[in-house]
Amino acid sequence: MGKTNSTSFKELTTLKVGGNIKYFREVSSKKEIVEVVNFAKKNNLSIFIIGGGSDIAVNDKNFDGLVIKYVGNKSQITNHKSHVLISVEAGIVWDDLVKLAVERNLQGIECLSGIPGSVGASPIQNIGAYGQELSETLDRLTAYDITNQKFIDFSNKDCKFGYRESIFKQKDYWQKFIIINITLKLKRYEDNDLSLQTIRDEILRVRGEKLVNPDDIPNAGSFFKNPIVYLSKKVELEEKYSDIKIYPFQGKYKVFAGFLIEKAGWKGKSLGPVKVSEKHALVLTNPGGKGTFSDIKNLADAIIKDVQDKFGIILEPEVQYINL
Repeated sequence: MGKTNSTSFKELTTLKVGGNIKYFREVSSKKEIVEVVNFAKKNNLSIFIIGGGSDIAVNDKNFDGLVIKYVGNKSQITNHKSHVLISVEAGIVWDDLVKLAVERNLQGIECLSGIPGSVGASPIQNIGAYGQELSETLDRLTAYDITNQKFIDFSNKDCKFGYRESIFKQKDYWQKFIIINITLKLKRYEDNDLSLQTIRDEILRVRGEKLVNPDDIPNAGSFFKNPIVYLSKKVELEEKYSDIKIYPFQGKYKVFAGFLIEKAGWKGKSLGPVKVSEKHALVLTNPGGKGTFSDIKNLADAIIKDVQDKFGIILEPEVQYINL
């Protein structure tokens, strides 16, 4: 199989927590994927697939298995009369794909500018921001089925997308597939008044003001999902808080989790070595990488309990807990 290096999840994640890894291997081809999976099965090793490491919080105990990171970065653009298909390998940085699409004047993912992580992780979370979601543009993807050891194509429908959800987060599918490429169906942009580059620049500016760059202060981005509530809870919240922002969402209503956390008094507050960002209450930070997984989880649990006590709403982590 070639060389397998040992490393730690702390080195591979933006939150900078996690234990040591027995085997770590970067792969960039179908052949290498088959080789490393065969190695793991032959040696009865657990497998974990990692992308940019930006949406996970990993336990500090050691991982006695094989971590695989797909790093292939080829891309292909195919023009059609009504649309353009852009196929990219999973190892490409997500924002580099957005930049490429904007440069080609292709509309559909410009509002997803600045989201950290790899292309391969984007369908798992069904990433979204500022009114766009990946599910709106994903045409298909190819993944390696680890259990049955074969490559499979998934259509958009096959992915069973939901709000920050996909089939790949379901129990029977979680960590069972290595996504190696995705194909997006984008439209040519024809608005002469406002360029895609202007939209992208504004999104990046707003994100820069609100969110924390993990290269500066370790974090995993938005830690909680925005809760979805019924009409009765919407009315109750609006009666108490005139400044609350609530939006219609699939017959229900979406509440900003950051607003609830801030109103509960957590913005900028520390608990041990970890802290809620002063810029945005939705971001939990690990300054200097000094905190542990337990520190992060304790902070998240305290916030969840406080928000539930004050608002009757249970926050659900968007960040995934790993190696528990």
